Amino acid sequence: MNNQQVSLVKCKGYDTAQVENAVKQSVDLLGGIERFVKPGEKVLLKPNLLTDAEPDKGITTHPEVVRAVIRLLKPITKNIFCGDAPSVWGEKRDVDRVYEITGMKKVCQEEGAELVYFTHPVLKNGYPIADWVFKCDRFINIPKFKTHGFTVLTAALKNLFGLIVGMHKMKVHFDNPKPSELSRVIVDIYQMRKPDLNILDGIVAMEGQGPGSAGTLRKFNLIASCQDGLNMDLVLTHLMNLEVLDVPTNKEAINRGLAAGGLGLIEILGYKMRDFAVSDFKLPRSGMLSKLPKMPKFAADAIASFLSGKPYPVASKCRLCGACSKICPTGAIREVNNRIALDRKTCILCLCCQEVCPYNAIDIKKNLLVKLLMR
Repeated sequence: MNNQQVSLVKCKGYDTAQVENAVKQSVDLLGGIERFVKPGEKVLLKPNLLTDAEPDKGITTHPEVVRAVIRLLKPITKNIFCGDAPSVWGEKRDVDRVYEITGMKKVCQEEGAELVYFTHPVLKNGYPIADWVFKCDRFINIPKFKTHGFTVLTAALKNLFGLIVGMHKMKVHFDNPKPSELSRVIVDIYQMRKPDLNILDGIVAMEGQGPGSAGTLRKFNLIASCQDGLNMDLVLTHLMNLEVLDVPTNKEAINRGLAAGGLGLIEILGYKMRDFAVSDFKLPRSGMLSKLPKMPKFAADAIASFLSGKPYPVASKCRLCGACSKICPTGAIREVNNRIALDRKTCILCLCCQEVCPYNAIDIKKNLLVKLLMR
C-alpha cells in the first residue's frame, strides 16, 4: 500500500468515545492497525510530553488520544509501552510528575499499558537515543500539532527530538544553536528510527509563540494518521498557509531527497485538506521570514538574525520555579536577588526557556520590523 497516504478525520472534542472512533477511522483508512503491528509485538508509544502541564493547556498530547491508540492495539498485543523524555528534567521523580499531571499515568494504568523511562541511552551516530525505541518491535509516534518558536512547526518530526535522553538535549541545543542546525539533528533522528505509524492530536492545536504556555490554543478538530511522518508535516504546513520550505525540518528533509515528490504526490484520505486549512494561522516569530520576498542566503541569514526576538523574564509572572535556568544549554539564566537574570552575551536564542516555562513568564522582545510584520 502507498506509504504517501495521510488520513484526515474530524473530531470535535476529547470525549473518550469520539476520540476512539476518530483514531480508529484514521488508521482504518490506511489499511487498519494490523498493517502496522503484528500479534504479540512490543509497541512503544511516544506522545509529546513537553512539560508537567494539564491536558486542557494544549501543550502536550491529550491522554484520550493515547487511550484511543492503546485500545486500538489491545486486541493485537498486550505488550504496549509508553514514554517520553520531557524537556525540563532528567530525574525519575520529575518525569513521574510529568506523567501524573499530563494524565499519562492514569490512562496507562486504566488501559494496561506500561509507562517507561528514557534513562538508558544507546549511542547512534553520535546521539544518545533512548534504548526503548530499539527494544520494541514497533514505534508509534503520537505528536501534538503546535507551532514552535525555533522550528516554526512541531509535529511528527520534531516530536522525535524527545528520543534524546534527559538533559543531553541541552548539549544538542548548545552544539546546534541555529534552526537549520537543529533541523539537521531532527532529520538525522528521523532517518535513524522512523516511526512505523504516526497519529496526530490536532483536535486542539497551538498557534502563535508555541510550543509552551506562551502559545495560543485553536480548535482544529483534526486527527491525522500516516506511515511517513514527513508527509504529515508537509500537510500540516499547508494547513497553516505556509510553503513547505518555510519549516526548516521540511527543508532539511527535502534537501536530502526524502520527500518523494513533495506535497503534490501525497494522497489525502478521509476529509480534504480544504476542510481544515486556514488563512489566518498565527505564526511564531520565527515564521515571519515566510512573509518576506525570496533573497540570497546571506541576506536571509542577516535578516533572520535581525528578526530573532530576544527573550526576557517577566518578573510579575515569574514564580522562580527554576525550569528556565535548568534547561538553558549555556547557563545564561540564573536567579539573582529573587529575580531571574538573563545574560544576553551567552544566550544563543534557542528559546528553550520560553518553551518550558509553565507561567508564560519568558517573553520575546520584538523590534519594530517584527511588530509591523505581525499586524
